Formats: sequence, C-alpha cells, structure tokens
Amino acid sequence: MKKLIALLLALTMVFALAACSKKPAEGTTAATDGATTPAADAEATYTYNTALTVFPTNWNPHTNQTDTDSEILDYVTAGLYRFDYNETEDGYALVPGMAVDYPEDVTADYIGQYGLEEGAENQAWKVTLRDDLKWEDGTPITAHDYEESYKRLLAPEAQNYRADGTYTGNMVIHNAENYLKSNQTVKQANSADGSTVAYNFADLVKGEDGTYATAEGCKVYFGLNEGYAWMQGNSLADYQGAGYIPEEGCWDVLSAAADEDGFVPVTDETIAALYSFTGSDTWGNESQDDLAYYVSYDFTYGETPWEEVGVFALSDNELVYVIDKPLSGFYLYYAMTDSYLVKTDLYDSLATVTDGVYTNTYGTSAETTVSFGPYKLTSFQADKQYVLERNENYYGLTDGKYQTTTWVVDFVPEAATRLELFLQGKLDSYGLSKEDMETYSLSDYCYYATGDSTFAMVFNPDKAALEQTQASAGTGINKTIITIPEFRMAMSFALDRSAFCLATSPTNGPAFGLYSNLIISDPDNGTAYRTTDVAKQVLADFWGVSEDYGEGKMYADIDEAVDSITGYNLTKAQELFNTAYDKAIEQGLMTENDKVEIKIGTPNNTTAFYNNGYEFLVNNYTEAVKGTKLEGKLIFSRDDTLGNGFADALKNNQVDMLFGVGWTGSALDPYSLMEAYISPSYQYDDSTDFTAIMMTVAIDGVEYTASVADWYDVMMGNPTTITAADGSTMEYSCGYTDGDPETRLEILGEMEGVVLMNYNFIPIMDASTAQLRGQQVEFHTEEYIFGMGFGGVEYLTYDYTDAEWDAYVASSNNELDYT
Repeated sequence: MKKLIALLLALTMVFALAACSKKPAEGTTAATDGATTPAADAEATYTYNTALTVFPTNWNPHTNQTDTDSEILDYVTAGLYRFDYNETEDGYALVPGMAVDYPEDVTADYIGQYGLEEGAENQAWKVTLRDDLKWEDGTPITAHDYEESYKRLLAPEAQNYRADGTYTGNMVIHNAENYLKSNQTVKQANSADGSTVAYNFADLVKGEDGTYATAEGCKVYFGLNEGYAWMQGNSLADYQGAGYIPEEGCWDVLSAAADEDGFVPVTDETIAALYSFTGSDTWGNESQDDLAYYVSYDFTYGETPWEEVGVFALSDNELVYVIDKPLSGFYLYYAMTDSYLVKTDLYDSLATVTDGVYTNTYGTSAETTVSFGPYKLTSFQADKQYVLERNENYYGLTDGKYQTTTWVVDFVPEAATRLELFLQGKLDSYGLSKEDMETYSLSDYCYYATGDSTFAMVFNPDKAALEQTQASAGTGINKTIITIPEFRMAMSFALDRSAFCLATSPTNGPAFGLYSNLIISDPDNGTAYRTTDVAKQVLADFWGVSEDYGEGKMYADIDEAVDSITGYNLTKAQELFNTAYDKAIEQGLMTENDKVEIKIGTPNNTTAFYNNGYEFLVNNYTEAVKGTKLEGKLIFSRDDTLGNGFADALKNNQVDMLFGVGWTGSALDPYSLMEAYISPSYQYDDSTDFTAIMMTVAIDGVEYTASVADWYDVMMGNPTTITAADGSTMEYSCGYTDGDPETRLEILGEMEGVVLMNYNFIPIMDASTAQLRGQQVEFHTEEYIFGMGFGGVEYLTYDYTDAEWDAYVASSNNELDYT
C-alpha cells in the first residue's frame, strides 16, 4: 500500500527540505486538547516562501502519479501511522498518527469469514482512530469515511491508478482485487511458465462463427505482441521484425485478423498461417498442439460484493483490515502511512462518465480539495502560485509544531530567478545548482542531504511504437535500432557518469544499480540493501568485475571490486555500437544511408539540470560514436514540453528517451519497490513483459525457475508455482512473515540483475542535494536524519515574524549575504 511515485531529479534540487522530509511531516503522537500551535504573538504570521520548477496537476489520493503532485498531497492528508524522530533525535520512529495506538490483532474474531481458517494469526487488524479527527471545515472524520473512501478507490468503473496499492504489496486486503475487477474480462497467457498450459490446444472447441474457445466458452487468441514465456519473453512480432517469420501466407494473414492490441482470433485460417511457420524446420514445433503456448484466453472475474472486501468500519472510531497474508510489526505500520481518505460528498459530485470513461476531478484545484492534514489549500493557479494555510482543525498542532501559518509556492523555472528572489529575502530555500557551488558550498547556511532515489536514463524499445514515430519522422530517419540491446548497452558504457554529474549537478554521485545506498532491506536492524553481499554481487556481475577479485587478482575482495566500478568503458561502448549497427542492417531495421534520431524528453527548457544534461548527452554521444559505424549517423532532438506528464511520455510514444527520472515512496521496502520496475502500471517504459522473462533462484540447493513477475509474487508472500530443472514443481512463498529473509534477499538481488540486464532503465546518478536555508527560518536538526530530513515543515521554526522579516530585509537594502 506504499506509494510508488515517479520522480524528477530537478524537483529534489529545487526544494530539498520538502523532498527530504515531507513524508514524515505529518501529525504527532501525543494526545491533544485541541490547542493550536503557540506563538509569541497571537497575531503574528509566519510565511514560508518556496518555489518549484514543475507544478502539481493532480493530488487526488486515488489517481496521483508523480512526486510533484505530492508537493500538495502530503500536506493536505495524513496517515494512520507516521514517521517522527526517535527519542534521541538521531534516527526515526514509526508511530501512531491518526490512530490512537498500534493495531490490535483481532483475527480470532473473524475465523470462518473472509477466508480465515482456524489457527490464523496476524490477518485481521483493528485500528482505533483518534476522537479529534476533522476535515478542514470541522466535520468529524470517522471510520465510516475510511470505508467509503476505499469503496470509491476500488470502484470497478473508476479503475483508479492507486487501487492496486491495496493488493500488490505486503498488505493484501482480502478481495480488494476481486472487487475492483468484478465482471471485468482480461486476457491471460495460456502458459505462464513456458512448460505447462491451462488449456490443451486439442481441447479447444470451434464455434459457429469459426472461432475457437475453451470448453467453458472463453475465447482464445494468438497474441502477436505478447512476450510469451515459451519464447523467453520475446513476441511473435519481435521474430517477424527480425526476419524469421515469412510475410506471405503467415504474417499477412495474422496481422490482417489482429485487433488493435495484436490479438488474433484462433480460427482454422489463423492456425494454418501460424503453424506454417512454427511447424517448419526453422522453428521446429512437432504438432499443432504446441500452438497452445502462443495463446491467450479471455478470463472474466466474477462479481464480488463489497461486504466481502476486507476493510470495514466496526464503529465510528474502529476500522478493521482483513488481509490475505499474515503481516505484523514494521511493515504493517509502514503500509498505513499513506491514506486513501477522501471527502465522499465532494468526491461523488466531481465524478463523471463520458462515453463509458470515468473521470474525477477531486484534488485538482483549491475548490476540489478538502484537507485533513496540517495544511489546507486556499489558492491554486496552475504554473503560477499556490497557497497552503495552516489547518486549525488538524489534530497535530501541538508542542509548537507547524509554526508556519502560510506556505506560498511560486512557479519559478529559472534557477537564476530563484537565486535572485532568495537573496532578496523573497524565498526561504534555494537548491544549489552546478553554477552556485563555488560561491555557496562552504556557506554556514548550506545543508547537504542524500535522498533514497536513483535517477536513470530510460529508453522506449517498443518496436511497433518506434516504427510509428520513425515513419512520421520522414525518409532516412531510423529509431528502431533502439530495440537492439547492444545499442542501449553502448549508451550505458559510453556515459561517463562522474563527468555527467559534475556538468549537471555536482552534489550528486554516480549510480550503478537500481537502488541507492539509502534503500533499507531490513528496517528492524537498519540494514541498507547495497551493503549486503547479495547486492554487492549484483553490481559485480552486472559490471563485469565478479571474476576480478580474490587472492592474486586485481582486487582483494568484492568491496574493492565494486568500489572500482565507474560504468564508463568507451572501447567496449564503441564495439557495441558497431555490433548494434550490424544487427540493425542485417535485420532490415535500417539502411546504410539512415540517420539514427533519439528524441529526448524533458519537463521544460528552463531548468538548468535538464538544459545542461541535454547538452552534455548530445556532445557525449556525438563524440562517442566517432570511429564507429554510427559516426555522423547519430543525431538528437528534444521535446521540452512534458511538464508533469513526464511519467507517461515513453508509454505514449512522445519521446524515445528520458533522463534524470526515478522513483520514490518505498525506501524502507525494496521488495515492494521492485514493482515500479517490472509492473506495466508503473514502468516508465512498459514494453518489457516480465511475466514472460524467466529467472532462476536456488532454494535449499535446488534451482527453481519462474517468471520475474511470479518471483515478485513469491517475494511478496503469495504462494506461487515454481519449477525445478527436473520438471518437478512446488508452491512457494517467501514474504516478510515466511521466516526466510536470506532467500527473500536472494530473490530481490536476482530481480535487480534481470532488470538491469534489459538496459531499458539505466542508472546514472544518486539523489544527493545541497540547499541554502533562508535566514528567517531554522531547521530542527543540523544534520540530515534518514526518514526525517532536517525536520520538515512540522519542526520548522522562525527567527522573525513576517513583519519583522520584511523590516530586516528592507534594512539590508533587499540584498542578503549567504557567502
């Protein structure tokens, strides 16, 4: 249930205070008597002035997608549990927020219901809410509001983006997925593992219309674009594009019968067309029975009544969750730090259905937003300014917290303008860019922080999509070379990450894996994933140094080998560029006269990071291909209009490549975070089908194989069939409560390696930032504390009231010194 949020690197550079600590900047643990935050002067105001380069567009708790949207969402909402400082303020604690206390195990009360069997534990949890919870207008918040919000989140007609958070992570709410997909028909692969099938081809039944179906009447199809496990994740379209499948009598028949998604009804004609290839000596299928491995079938979910979903109000202040997998402790509380709570009367009034498409504008303006967090949105002007004012009905305004009375956020995309406003006292925070470091890096007001994200260069290797843009680009322009793995590998090895960081954001360091040094794989002991032997081996294997350490070798141990990684090998990159070119010519993807155009997407053309980054990449790769077969053939263009829609730009085929993008939202649960890289719901590029890419993991000395998607289910505690080399199978799960953290970590490491080897998401830099703190405000801690940052707006205090600050700035001739 954690939010996986698409993140722009530039956002972390602009406003590091919020980016570092906004998640825990909500609520308080102590009971409250309703008193508001004390101030030296009851009439005094304290305004926090900041700026963003990309503005939020959708902070609806059910549909938001980017970290930019969280700039509003995280302050107008609050979780049942939240982060706060520990007692010594040198770390974090996960404590009750809108809940009175930690959850109570009530599994015994529901045995025989919701799928719970005798002896079950840790599968039904009662959360008691505080009795002082209110919406910004003073209306009480009850457990019934939570239940009704979940009902809307999971509404089948809505298909909300955030709905899968209730059933894909550690905390799987009973029947949440089934309710969401009630009566929905989806296409499922007939063979999930490439060795067994749900339906034998010989058992299919021919209907009166000439199409085949299962005995139960489910229609079946050949999926031209599906990466079936039988073909190790490749699709029939991939093989046709590579020249293996003949056009006449085969592909022309199949493509003519295909729908817009590439699904071909199984008929005698299409059977004959496909088998003319698969049954040939080229492919070697022995009989038409093998066609079952190229089949998808219609699967329709039954109707699940809401009363069978495992989230409900027991009373006004008691909320019960019934979950399919046992869960307790840290990850249970962590799953409840986000909230799906909405004010249902307003929410329902904003819902519309047009031509069968559901939309809801809740959380897109001040008028459509109702707060239950520490601040309320009182004004919003797109790409200009929004204003948050302290919510006096928020339960956590105690002990001097939330001294900020008003928070004004302006849209200021130019770094030079932001710096000018900061030095004039009109902004209270400024994220340092490359050009500022020499002047301000040693300032007493300079603070350094490291975020949990890794930022990457991401490609769109979807052949069909690239063919479309290639055709529209005109004669002589090639894009489909991006589908060749060696080309993307070359782009990775040709990038000097250290030089890129120095040219764009000197506080950042190079990144070589999916996960940063701040991703915690064992929160109970505070163990960072990258410090584990498993994670070190992933990097050693991926970057080719696994054979270079040990006695008498180049490096003494794996730590030295991993530390030696730079990611830069121009000689290897040029070899790969040549290989990619040769394959593109051989496969008919391009001609010798074509030029390869890479369109790079950025949110705007005013942010220094993206301007400097684009210039660096163009110059870098233009130089890198000199002396190769691509010399003079690699050109670049730019779409700088993506704004907050950057997360969907590759999926929508707007651009070929993004850079400086990543993920945030699950730093303490890298197992759930892996979903961002393998699920089409989250991937920046969703052309890679991880349900069809196989992965092998050793368990108790036996090697088992399953798809990457299946291993994710295993890792999340869902019993899943895995297959040994001898063909034997077993149902296996290895979740948080299954008691085998070593194997679970091994699975995570294998998955990271598989994702890296696709070279679609190529890590380039970490999320280190530097910012100047304005002289009006004080941070709570001088050092960056993981999970809390510098204290966030919750603990931010002021040395001047607004009136005093204006007078001070005026006395300084509107020129403040931060050197």
